Amino acid sequence: MRAKTNRAVSDLVAFTLVFSVIISMIGLMTVGGVGALDDVREGTETNVAEATMLGYAETLADQRASDAPRRSTTIKLQGHGLERATSAISVTVDNGSGTPVDGKSLSTSAFVRSTDTGTELVYSNGALFRVEEGGFVVVRLPPIRCDANSAHLPLTAVRGSVNVSAENRVTLRSEVADRSLVYPVDASDASADSVEVDVRNTAYPEAWERVFEERLPNWTGSNGVYSCDTDRAVVHRTAIDITVVN
Repeated sequence: MRAKTNRAVSDLVAFTLVFSVIISMIGLMTVGGVGALDDVREGTETNVAEATMLGYAETLADQRASDAPRRSTTIKLQGHGLERATSAISVTVDNGSGTPVDGKSLSTSAFVRSTDTGTELVYSNGALFRVEEGGFVVVRLPPIRCDANSAHLPLTAVRGSVNVSAENRVTLRSEVADRSLVYPVDASDASADSVEVDVRNTAYPEAWERVFEERLPNWTGSNGVYSCDTDRAVVHRTAIDITVVN
């Protein structure tokens, strides 16, 4: 009888230990699973935010290149923040006269969307960068082109008091405020020997350095200053006013 009792106690203890181990494993799997789901959710939200900003960059590019003076774009911020940041670029054209033409800093500003994971999506002069803790990714290249025959630098300046954070959708109204020809100054002779671009005062100059050093052909230089030899150059700047409607 005592042997049966001892066996029953042993079986109960063994069952309790096994059950405790199973419960502990389930708990660990649950915690790990929740963390993994959170990572997936955050990654998905960031990817959606990137796609949204890429679409908005395409809208501004289309507006710059077309005759449409006004556009309205609705985007879902998902609780993220969107604000205009300071950014400027300098363009100098050497036309062989001995005196470089223009060289002043041209304000273009930038749009920065900050996510709740710390990722920032930066629209700057036609380019789009995804900036994270471990570095950055060039999502969209700027519409800058240069070769031995010609150089074309269309600059896009975003203006307006934009600083908004919302869970739902907001509408951004964009209106072309000004189109100006930076070079050639007299709109007739576009001849040039070289074009120099200084990106040291842009938003996220490190990203711009990668663009000129690795992604755009025919440019040489380093540390934020780059040049391209060419026979003619056209530089123009389009200023677009951005207003948050709701």
